[in-house]
Order: sequence, then structure tokens, then C-alpha cells
Amino acid sequence: MTEPLSVSAEAPNFDLSSTENAVLMLRDEAARTPVLLYFFSGPAQDRARAGLDALNRRLDHLARLHARVLAVSPAPLDELKKLQADHKLRFPLLHDDRGFSAAYGVTDAPALVLVGPQRRILWLARPAASVEEALPLAEKTLEEQASPATGYPKSVINRWIDKLVS
Repeated sequence: MTEPLSVSAEAPNFDLSSTENAVLMLRDEAARTPVLLYFFSGPAQDRARAGLDALNRRLDHLARLHARVLAVSPAPLDELKKLQADHKLRFPLLHDDRGFSAAYGVTDAPALVLVGPQRRILWLARPAASVEEALPLAEKTLEEQASPATGYPKSVINRWIDKLVS
């Protein structure tokens, strides 16, 4: 049995087919920006759909924090594409056909994992009580990360901007 991952551990790489008709690799995605992974078991679960909808509502805010959202499920790709269209999801859903979720210690979905630079785990909620409740903690972690442009934490930059504006 795989030992569950913890904060600061290296996130296992994956290459999974997406609803964007491409294979996405964590190595490539995390090289550009932090990645918030949402693991869910399937589109038929109300809890999974509620989590996807919560992520979709917060997507613009997460983008301002420079985070990319990827949802991972063992459900067939055609079901994921239908789910994406039905819920108007603005982020890719990935088909976990090879059990990469287990490498993350996800046995009881849903779960959230925030992966940062060098594919290090910055934060996780496994299993997430609800995505709606867990997202503010992920966002707080993102705000504390260094800005890609300056190296200063975003919270420091925001305070400077507030001082300049007022």
C-alpha cells in the first residue's frame, strides 16, 4: 500500500488524457503555475458535482492567485466530457485510467491537493469535507506563496499596493 503524501513531499508526476483532447502532465503544468488537483470518484455522485461547481465558481479568483485547476477521476473520458458540458466547467477533467489517485493516497474521494514549484505539495485536504469549506484554506496557501515575478509573497505585494493606493 502506498504511503499517503504530506505537505512538502514531491507530488507524483502523471500523464492523463483530458477533456481538452490532450494528454496533460503534472510536470509541465506545475512548471508554469501552482496546480490545484481535485480528485473525485465519478460524475454520478452529488458530492463530486458540488465540488466541481464550487471550483468553477472560484475559478477566476484561483486564476488571479496564479493557480490552475485540474480535476481527476477514474470515470470514462466520454462521461467526463458530458459532465464538463452539462456543468459548463471551465477547467479540464482528467481520466485517471491508470490509478494515479492511489499514488496521491486518495482512496476516499473527494480530495484536494495543491502542488507548487518543483512539484512540491503545498497543501492538501484528504478527504475534503466539502470543497466549498476547503477552498479558502487552499487560497490562503496560494496567497502566501512567492510571486513568480518578484519572489515576494503575494500577501506582501498586496499590502504594498494597498499602501500606494491609499
